[in-house]
Amino acid sequence: MVLHDYKRRRWENSINEQQCSNTKPSQPFPLLDLPLHLVSDILSRLPLTNIIRCTCVCKIFLKLIKDPYFAKLHLARGPALTTNLILQETVGRLGALYFFTFDLCESTLSSCSSNDQNVCSYSKCGLPILCRINAEFSFRTERVTLIGSCNGLLCLYFDSGDNPFYGICNPILGECTKLPQPTASAPLYTYAKYSGFGYCSRLKQYKVVRFLHLTSVENPMNSKRIVADLHTLGSDSWRRIEDAPCPKRNSFDPFLNGALHWITNSEKPSELISSFDLEREKFDFVPPPPHFNAAYMRKVSWINIGVLRGNLCICYIYEDAMFEAWVMREYGVKETWRKEFGIDMKFYCKLQVEDLHRPIKFVSNGDLWFVSSSDSLVSFSPEKRTFRELRSMGPWRPGVTAHDLSFISLNDVFKGGTKLQVKKSRRGRTFVFGI
Repeated sequence: MVLHDYKRRRWENSINEQQCSNTKPSQPFPLLDLPLHLVSDILSRLPLTNIIRCTCVCKIFLKLIKDPYFAKLHLARGPALTTNLILQETVGRLGALYFFTFDLCESTLSSCSSNDQNVCSYSKCGLPILCRINAEFSFRTERVTLIGSCNGLLCLYFDSGDNPFYGICNPILGECTKLPQPTASAPLYTYAKYSGFGYCSRLKQYKVVRFLHLTSVENPMNSKRIVADLHTLGSDSWRRIEDAPCPKRNSFDPFLNGALHWITNSEKPSELISSFDLEREKFDFVPPPPHFNAAYMRKVSWINIGVLRGNLCICYIYEDAMFEAWVMREYGVKETWRKEFGIDMKFYCKLQVEDLHRPIKFVSNGDLWFVSSSDSLVSFSPEKRTFRELRSMGPWRPGVTAHDLSFISLNDVFKGGTKLQVKKSRRGRTFVFGI
């Protein structure tokens, strides 16, 4: 449920306020007697749905919740209050998107745990939908990619033929804006279908990075050179960064320590994990676990990267049999890699090499959530040795990412871009890109 879903009740509330305005209340409302910064602090600790309801209680609450100070308070506490993911489904040729936000820690589960470290139980589960957002765009597009989430903002890539572009939106507020057109690519450059989105806390800037292939004139079918384009939200252009690493297909791009991370296509162990520092705007490499030598890497059939409890984490399948997760306890220190858990795949029918489960979120209770190529969400509890599955919301392939809900307004993030247009509907917040 979103903000406008409650506005239909405001007329009744206004009538009640008028009726009570001439009578002294039998009971005082002590909360409003507190300093406003304390009221904001109290409101920021409430669940999302309760905060939205508070916008209809009185004008003071509404003004406090819309203030940038409240957005910062809520964002700082958001991950501690709830753990969410957002699921995006594209329907039809008009680019209609449906966003669903879930609380991963509130999923219903009816399965038994196992004491055997090799045997894992399996069940299906459901997740309570916190809100549904309908997004309709004023142009025809069949391919909309969910790039990532940062501080409650989503980055989307619209592959609309000859003029692809990026957009940033806050689905809870129903705000969306179109970024400037990426740098015109020369005929020898093609979009590598890899992008990342993150926030530099020191510079207070959001940035989008995308990768491009450089085709060789002599041998266009065997080109390995990669460059990157970088855009800072609020600016009107993209900047070229030469000699970027090549991300591995389907690599996740977690944001940690002010940097985006990818698994690369390099066969060298020292170049397996690439990072991009958003402050220095430079690429670098993060050392892999000590046992990752060339011989070991040849036996790894699948690998991806994520963040576990604030630490960098890699997940991989070894010898087509074991699924392992390793975490780096101290960022950048190779000797601090530790094995978190391992799963013998033959005891879990849903975890297959060809299915390529991609980690999306480690939640506060220790569960690891995946999205699979069979369009299902799957979680694994290392402590209980249990699996849970949430089937796709529909017949279309979804885009899924971890998402911290926030009240950050795009008007406070940057200036520029296409002017925001917001349209309301009864079923959910609908936002439209102006073009």
